[in-house]
Amino acid sequence: MTLDYPPRPNRARTGATLAALYAVLRGLWAVARLLAGAVAALVSAALGSPPASATRLGHLIADEYRAGRAGAIDAEVIEDTADPDTESHAEPVKEGRQ
Repeated sequence: MTLDYPPRPNRARTGATLAALYAVLRGLWAVARLLAGAVAALVSAALGSPPASATRLGHLIADEYRAGRAGAIDAEVIEDTADPDTESHAEPVKEGRQ
């Protein structure tokens, strides 16, 4: 004797669908980054520059932009190398009990 059950409706869970979609999008993003890296390496090889120079150039441009936005002035720092004996205005430290 067999029991006939009505067929269950095929309902996918919303969380599982979103998780699968997220995994697919993450994989596509990884492939896009891989292809962009390959293109950057080919362009840098054609130009004869190291592959990371584009990244360094981007960082340099970003730093200059932030410095200009903040109103920073590009200047050199001059170290004060005066004689320490003539510069000391503090009292000498006495050792022992006072």
